[in-house]
Amino acid sequence: MLSSKNTTVNFQDIEKVIFQIVKKVSYFSLLIHILLIFLFAHIGAITLAAVNIFSVFAWALGIFLITQGLNSLALRVFCIEVVLHSIFVCATLGLEVGFQFYLWTISSMFLIDYQLKLKKAFIYSVSLILAFAALYFFFKDVTYNYPYAEFIPLINISNIIIAGLPMIYAFVLIRETSISQRKELTEMAARDHLTKLYNRRFARKLIIDTRQRCTESDRKMCIVMGDIDFFKRINDTYGHDKGDTILMSVANAITQYLSQKDIIVRWGGEEFLIILTDTEESAAFERIEQLRQNIHTLKPCPDDPEISISMSFGLIEWRPLVSLNDTLHQADTALYKSKHSGRNKTTIATPEQDYINNLKSV
Repeated sequence: MLSSKNTTVNFQDIEKVIFQIVKKVSYFSLLIHILLIFLFAHIGAITLAAVNIFSVFAWALGIFLITQGLNSLALRVFCIEVVLHSIFVCATLGLEVGFQFYLWTISSMFLIDYQLKLKKAFIYSVSLILAFAALYFFFKDVTYNYPYAEFIPLINISNIIIAGLPMIYAFVLIRETSISQRKELTEMAARDHLTKLYNRRFARKLIIDTRQRCTESDRKMCIVMGDIDFFKRINDTYGHDKGDTILMSVANAITQYLSQKDIIVRWGGEEFLIILTDTEESAAFERIEQLRQNIHTLKPCPDDPEISISMSFGLIEWRPLVSLNDTLHQADTALYKSKHSGRNKTTIATPEQDYINNLKSV
């Protein structure tokens, strides 16, 4: 289970990424307004050129506020600028040029202002849509009386595209960020917090899916149950911190020895589950024996060199028509035999029929 601390950190990361996206879009808007200063001056709309000087300062201020972490204030500066700019341009050039469409672009910006309550953010966003509609009411009779009137349809289309592209760009990046965060959260939920191995809950589905792939390609698959010997005694003698160090050391040793196609799970406490794919029983036994010897040579606590560890293992090849639970039980039974015959050894489970006969004889 994810802790509230991890959830908060990830939420803050998402918010940070979102406003980095807003910042990039803001640079684009800043550049557009710089170009508009010269364009409006060229056609003789001096008032609009002056308005765009104000717009440049407003967008520059908003970018600065984002760098200072004042995201909410930056959004309000941007929204005020767009509303005022749209009003001035529509009042001067009319609606045909299409500058009113920028109100659509910013209408949803209040919804990413997490300092605003959702109800208030919704009201502000709707207000911007109403402002867009109001422009058609107040300035419907304003006509374009400046040079290059023949380019008005092209300018209108350009404004629609320019107004829409930042929104599309922002939502694409937000989508990619959300997918990335979802994958990260899924990975966190699938991993044991201490050892970073897969946890038991997630591993079951992973094992069944792997089993299906092995069956379809007619490949062998072995299940190994391992347990650290005398772990409770170590915990009681040296403390839980030392116990955690040993668990991490064992997890690292298993991870480094096995291949990436194998599955390693912290099954619970000091117990580990290993899935060896594309491996027959005899080859699996040799690999686990080598792993067992590697673990026995570990010195997990350099400050306490007298602490030595060993592991016992139970191994079985997953046979057709046998369920996961039955196979796990057989591997666990083999582990039990290793424990009760001296520990620090690997035991191969009896064949399925022998196992069933043993159960019947009990």
